[in-house]
Amino acid sequence: MRRLNRSALWAVPLAALWIAGGAIAQNTATPLEELGGLLYFDENLSEPSGQACASCHDPKTGFDDPDSNLPVSEGVIPGRFGGRNSPISAYAMYAPILHFDAEEGLWVGGQFWDGRATGEVLGDPLADQALGPFLNPVEMNNPDKDHVIVDVAISAYAGLFEQVWGANALNNVKKAYDQVALSIAAFERTQLFGQFSSKYDAYLAYCLANGGGMDDCAKGNGKAANKAMKRYFNQKERRGMALFMGENDNDGKLTAGEGAMCSACHVADWTAAADYTLPVQVPDWAPAGMVPPVFTDFTFDNLGVPQNTEYPFPAVAPPDLGLGPIVGDPDENGKFKVMPVRNSGLSAPYAHNGLFKSLKDIVHFYNTRDVPGAGPGGADWLPPEYPATVNHDELGNLGLSDADEGALVEFMRTLDDGYKSPGRVPRSR
Repeated sequence: MRRLNRSALWAVPLAALWIAGGAIAQNTATPLEELGGLLYFDENLSEPSGQACASCHDPKTGFDDPDSNLPVSEGVIPGRFGGRNSPISAYAMYAPILHFDAEEGLWVGGQFWDGRATGEVLGDPLADQALGPFLNPVEMNNPDKDHVIVDVAISAYAGLFEQVWGANALNNVKKAYDQVALSIAAFERTQLFGQFSSKYDAYLAYCLANGGGMDDCAKGNGKAANKAMKRYFNQKERRGMALFMGENDNDGKLTAGEGAMCSACHVADWTAAADYTLPVQVPDWAPAGMVPPVFTDFTFDNLGVPQNTEYPFPAVAPPDLGLGPIVGDPDENGKFKVMPVRNSGLSAPYAHNGLFKSLKDIVHFYNTRDVPGAGPGGADWLPPEYPATVNHDELGNLGLSDADEGALVEFMRTLDDGYKSPGRVPRSR
């Protein structure tokens, strides 16, 4: 783990730190967003120095841990690891405050795999999430809030903090600590975390500009969608998109018209920015005020993922109960948040415990979990970590071929940000 010299970091101009983070141009950021960016990338806010928010949520890897060799992330203290796979921070801004949808009978929203950063503390799930890692001994390892605020107070951006939050704001440790989290949350609501710059987005913008309806374009239906797919997608990607969007009765036989059931939870729905209670990004090519699909409904599910015993997990451990303890309902035990598929090609490994090392691995599991002999090495898949609440309706015996699985992977990679379009992405009409 690299350790930074504090005085060397403080000598770097604020603008350089902002640009180094790959963020939106500094002159488009508010002082609050700029402050949040400086806090997000500051490796001096751990004890000892050496780890920042960006260490486990790097812009270069879809805001996920850049080290994909282990299932969980190492903290600033060598040999200390978190208990779950680091989720991506990109597109997290679209998750609402954790709540129970009585009509659907489902919990929705929050941050972390178990939704425990509900948004009820500071009014924003992103801010609630940012409260945790600074004081977590397996992450940034600060002994208390005072330690964090002292580091902020002697940083090069202490003046900006007081410009944003008021003179002498750093003198009130409890309040200032909350303001650190709120600043980071504001940064995580900038365009950097909601780029909509993938190949799929280039396809979607082209489809809309050529007269396609929003839903038809999103799901690949109609003449305009067909024209756009021919322009942007190869044959495997087109096949993968059709599979992703299609339904499946999970009987082990893929009949004509069936797909892989992915969009049942990783929904390809547009949402109105006005429906969000907190600020979100809307790309300039989208219809006014409409957010393109982020490919999740932010609900929770038990996919039947086996326990991971790979280092640094212990060989024997109690099952991870996920959402259940957070909401006080044993019927929710073993359920974890449905994460966005966007940037999934950049963010290996996969699942809450990092069990699957590649997209192909987790797609194969979705497809064959309940098929004898379909696991690694021709063995059966190991039993679920928490069997009682496993989803047996929408996955496990989909009947996809190896080529189908590969096509799904190819389509999911079209959702990775950073695509360089061969031409200008048109605005929708």
